[in-house]
Order: sequence, then C-alpha cells, then structure tokens
Amino acid sequence: MQARLQAQLLQAKHDEPLVPSESIELPDINSEYSNSDDEDRPRTFDPPDWAQSPDLGRALQSQSQINPDDIFGPVKPLKMEEIFKTRTSRFRSRTSSANWAGTDELTSAEEKAYAKRMGYIP
Repeated sequence: MQARLQAQLLQAKHDEPLVPSESIELPDINSEYSNSDDEDRPRTFDPPDWAQSPDLGRALQSQSQINPDDIFGPVKPLKMEEIFKTRTSRFRSRTSSANWAGTDELTSAEEKAYAKRMGYIP
C-alpha cells in the first residue's frame, strides 16, 4: 500500500494542473528595501495575453494615483481579542516597544510625505 501511495504522489507531480493559471510562476517584485544580488537575473515569467492589454495598462496606471485610504478608509487598529474571542484573554497588553499611539505614532507630516511619495497628492 505504501508503494502504491508513493507511485500516486509521484504521478500527481508529473500531471498537468487542471487550471492553467496554477502553473504560472510569478516574478519577484523589486522593493526599495531589497538589495539582493538575484535582482539582476533574467526574468522567466511570460505574462498571459490578457495581462498585456493596453486597456488594462491604462486602467492600472490611472488607479496607481488613487490613495487606497480614500476608497477603503484608514486602517483600523487590530484588536486581537475581537478576532480570537475566548472566555479569558490570552493576549497581554502591548508594551511601549509596540505602542504606535504615543510618541511613536506617525505624524500628519509623515503621512502627507508618504502620500506625496506614492503619488496620491501633488
């Protein structure tokens, strides 16, 4: 039985995926924080035809100037107790090293600089 299971697993690895999109290998996205040597390697991703549409390119370009906060609203604080409701809380209070509401909170100038850097405002 073990041999049959191994044979089935081996065969499954060689079968084509049922959905063609499952075989797509997505490229790595360069980041301003990345300094990896493999960024210069040749890309092996061949995007499908629909992803190369000029209309799609124009739509994505126009959307890149829209601040997601204007659409979805600002990100609300994460409340672990609401997500993982239990009879007694297992989560300890946040310490000063992770307190983003005090002096570590983003200033309005920092938020504005980010929005400008992202192209959401001129």
